[in-house]
Amino acid sequence: MGGQRSLKVRDDRIDSVKFWLIVLVIAAHVLMRKEFDDSRACVAVWNWINIFAMPLFIFISGYFSRRKEKKDFLPSIWKLLEPLIIFQIVGLLFYVDKSISIKTILTPWHMLWYLLSLMYWRLMLQFIPDKILRHKKIIFTCTVCISILAGFIPVGRVLSIQRTLAYLPFFFLGYYMRGRNLYISDKYKPYSIVISFVILAILFFFPHRIRSLFQAAPYANIYGVAIRMISLSVAVPMSIAFLNVCYNTPWFARQGRKSMQYYIYHPLIIPPLMVAIGMLNVPMNIITAIVITIGIIMGIYFALKIPYVKMLTNPSLIFVKQK
Repeated sequence: MGGQRSLKVRDDRIDSVKFWLIVLVIAAHVLMRKEFDDSRACVAVWNWINIFAMPLFIFISGYFSRRKEKKDFLPSIWKLLEPLIIFQIVGLLFYVDKSISIKTILTPWHMLWYLLSLMYWRLMLQFIPDKILRHKKIIFTCTVCISILAGFIPVGRVLSIQRTLAYLPFFFLGYYMRGRNLYISDKYKPYSIVISFVILAILFFFPHRIRSLFQAAPYANIYGVAIRMISLSVAVPMSIAFLNVCYNTPWFARQGRKSMQYYIYHPLIIPPLMVAIGMLNVPMNIITAIVITIGIIMGIYFALKIPYVKMLTNPSLIFVKQK
């Protein structure tokens, strides 16, 4: 998800954050399994992750996005469309229980909604006139309004319309923050940790999953408006907190630059892995979820060392490199 940035801005810290976000996304998808429904800790952590992980990921996507020349823009869209098509077919054939219909074809499988939404956001960025785009406050205010009003549209996961509109403010906020310092002073970082743990502690009082945090469906009732407004508001301080406490190493940064591969491959692993673990009668608790998440991360890490595995997400690059 590149863009022209100075080395001073595009540093290892942000790529390390992307790696830790991928870890959280994978953990959330593990914890989403019904096997963990009876664990209060697992449900609380799941809710906690879903408040800010994707908003921050989308913010970073916006941060590294830019308007491009036509010759560069179309290939950048193809890099998203190609894995979307490939893994949508894989998901429909091997992972979706429902019979294939127009609706299932138009509904991105599992994590693929993000690829489609990112295409939409970058198309918006590319074609919104400069004279409008330069009005940052107006654009951001409009995206917030769109996000809140989107919940009244009677369309959910189909074509990722609901999520695209719901998360729209985070993409443009990231875009408008490009080139700016994203980090707070070290003396304030302990407060970031406190904020994160306080919110996690509060979530322990919610015994059930707050599924509206997915932002994938229209409002079930009028309270949905309040939930979306609160969740969008809370996502900002939590994202700032997480961004500033992530541990940075060269290894984490290198994996963060491969975040798309981790993102795409992990849903293929979780279902059969959980079936295998279920046969062992392993207790499903937060420790088990952590071990499974680490196992998936390391499995993908070693898989990406195999020649051409990384290119499976964009096989057309093989032909491009031969030119």
